[in-house]
Amino acid sequence: MIVANRLPVRRTTEEGVDRWAASPGGLVSALEPAVVSSRTIWVGWSGTNELDAEPFPYGDIEVVPVPLSSLDVDDYYQGFSNTTLWPLYHDAIFVPQFHRSWWERYVAVNQRFAHAAARNAPPGATVWVHDYQLQLVPAMLRRQRDDVRIGFFLHVPFPSQELFLRIPWRRQIVEGLLGADVVGFQTVVGAQNFRQVS
Repeated sequence: MIVANRLPVRRTTEEGVDRWAASPGGLVSALEPAVVSSRTIWVGWSGTNELDAEPFPYGDIEVVPVPLSSLDVDDYYQGFSNTTLWPLYHDAIFVPQFHRSWWERYVAVNQRFAHAAARNAPPGATVWVHDYQLQLVPAMLRRQRDDVRIGFFLHVPFPSQELFLRIPWRRQIVEGLLGADVVGFQTVVGAQNFRQVS
């Protein structure tokens, strides 16, 4: 099972007909060899505000949409993920913003992803959670399903201790990641940075 912020498909309209098409993007391309060689369930946001989307097959992938409202997208994705975590993790030139309401929405959406994974993972499944938008999911999933193996991979740099300590909810993020059996980073420096704060 793959749990990522976005699904490997997106809704398109051609000649007035809605259909699902493959999503462009690095994660989808990178995981394609693994996806086509095994039965895969992919949990993620569809990119739309449909709140009642049901799982469906797309080729060899069982797609499990996680519903997000406009407020979820504003606070969890645009807010906490992209205006708090992204600049801080990249040590960007603009200052990250910290808002409790964004954090609360981040927690709620991570719980929604964890619940969808717990509900749809076969017994003993291997679940790979991806990226900074879903750092709480491993521990949340572990509490619901102790039979699954959980991996997490961070596709952005993990910040230095000095930067990470600026996050008011840093303990919850570390505990979320430590719910995984294995945590992967882009670089050795990222892994070393995580070891310093965990």
